[in-house]
Amino acid sequence: MRNTDKKKENMVLMSMRISAEDKELIEEKARKTGLSTSEFIRRCALGRKLPCYGDTSLLKEYAMQLGKIGSNLNQIAKYLNSGGNYFSIYFELKEAMKELLDLKFKILPALEDVACGRKHRRKSKKESEE
Repeated sequence: MRNTDKKKENMVLMSMRISAEDKELIEEKARKTGLSTSEFIRRCALGRKLPCYGDTSLLKEYAMQLGKIGSNLNQIAKYLNSGGNYFSIYFELKEAMKELLDLKFKILPALEDVACGRKHRRKSKKESEE
């Protein structure tokens, strides 16, 4: 018998009553950790470790911006590949590259936040001197 079959044999249904607001809050927290609601509740109740991914809303916004920049770059590449003049789109290309670099420096701290499950806070000059 496989190990998962043994676990399923020993499973027991447990039900409880909670308010609708608490249920929504628990389900939202479970979604943020990437666990099912049942697994989230088990881990919390038994003091087990929860995965922590931080706030991913910024990353979704950055992904949309990357898509727009990528579309612009594809249009530029299509124009150049069809024999277009590089100098006629120089400023558009330069602007797209600037946007890409700006976004890169916004994404890196956000990725760190998500990986570490915390808000990124840069040290001020005063803190770093101490």
